[in-house]
Amino acid sequence: MKYTRIFIIGILLLAANAAAQEYRGVTLEFFVDNGEGRSQRLAAGVREGATTGIDQGLEEAELPPQPPNEIFDARLISTPGTSQLGLGSLADYRPFPSSPASERYTISYQAGVNASGVTLRWTDPLPGRITGLTIDGEDMSGQSSVESQFMTGQFVIEIGYDPAPLRYAASPSPLTFMVNNNDPPPTKALTISPEGDPGASWVLDTDADWLTIIPGYGEGEQTVAVSVNTQRLPVGTYQATIRVRSQVYNASLDVPVQMEMVVGVEDVPATNGVWLSQNYPNPFNPSTVIELDLGSGYRGAPATLKIHDLLGREVMDLSSSLEMNSGVQRVRFDASALPGGIYTYTLRAGNAVLSNSMTLLK
Repeated sequence: MKYTRIFIIGILLLAANAAAQEYRGVTLEFFVDNGEGRSQRLAAGVREGATTGIDQGLEEAELPPQPPNEIFDARLISTPGTSQLGLGSLADYRPFPSSPASERYTISYQAGVNASGVTLRWTDPLPGRITGLTIDGEDMSGQSSVESQFMTGQFVIEIGYDPAPLRYAASPSPLTFMVNNNDPPPTKALTISPEGDPGASWVLDTDADWLTIIPGYGEGEQTVAVSVNTQRLPVGTYQATIRVRSQVYNASLDVPVQMEMVVGVEDVPATNGVWLSQNYPNPFNPSTVIELDLGSGYRGAPATLKIHDLLGREVMDLSSSLEMNSGVQRVRFDASALPGGIYTYTLRAGNAVLSNSMTLLK
């Protein structure tokens, strides 16, 4: 059984590596539509490990012979001097270039019975790393489709590529926090921007257990929430790193983080059992539940429960929902009137201050 598990894990790791290799490159999807309810998806692009022939591991497979003209069909076929696809394929990937280059592809189609022609469609704007698109010698900048009134024919497509290395930028960098443990743990916004491929994906990790990043992954330019947990840290200066990296390309960026703790946990009076749970569900839409306990030492002093946004602005006060006594209680938070994003909820009971972050999805 032990060796069986090792074998299965090995297979899964190989599959994961194969999947990562499969998507190193750029793909432009085309759709051929005959206007009579028939459509075919085709893919052209460049990928690491591709050849000019049929690459079974890269979604390329030779198709059977074309059917009679009365039947709709669309496929990528061999382009003289460029590729050899046999009877055709639904995908045609070429080797990833080492410098800016263009590749020519050929789509063959037959509209089928009752159709008067076909429409070729694609997504605009073009994916990152694609610098230009021409079809039958005509520049398609700013367009997303072209029509043909012929029952059978071909589209000759030329795609320009720029293999510039993928890079990441982050703002602000470095990221700094000035922390007072008597206040809610601060949260700051960090914007991640891929360069060289605007739609590239990324993941985040950190070497500090006092940092929380939500979300920890994304694609394209996106803002994440970075918050600090100060409940167990003494006075002092702390440094950490947030690492932005690609799971596919050899691209990464280190974002320095510095936190100055001016009041440590040893300076905060005991909480006397005050407790604040992580809200559930989390993420949520539009409502969630917060469990808390004002503590065994609670004597009726004012207690508050407030919601703040990423900029520290109070957006809702739930204090009126609190029962002013000890024991576990539940407070429902309805965020129907708020935009999606990261929020912090803070409980103040006597000398205790507890906070957590939550994510509203909309």
